[in-house]
Amino acid sequence: MASEDVNFTSSSDSEDSEVNFITDYVLEVEGSPNSSDHDGEDLDKELEAYADEPLADDDWLAIYEEERKADEELEKQLQDRLNGTEEVGKWLVVVAINTNKQV
Repeated sequence: MASEDVNFTSSSDSEDSEVNFITDYVLEVEGSPNSSDHDGEDLDKELEAYADEPLADDDWLAIYEEERKADEELEKQLQDRLNGTEEVGKWLVVVAINTNKQV
């Protein structure tokens, strides 16, 4: 068997330096002299405006719970199909397509 020279080139070295270097990103650390404290004050004032309002009303919570239960039932049903605990005949729909074309 003859040996063949195979030349693999990788561009990961050049791509790595381009991908990992983002010029517009500034990292701020809390408590550092460069961090701005006034942004936190603005956020606090904004949150105070909605402090007395509930996060969700009863109607929204009822709808959310119904949707969550439906999602859980669907997930259980699909998991049963995947595990094979539900017979294929119960959920498999066979579609018959007429391929006989009359010209």
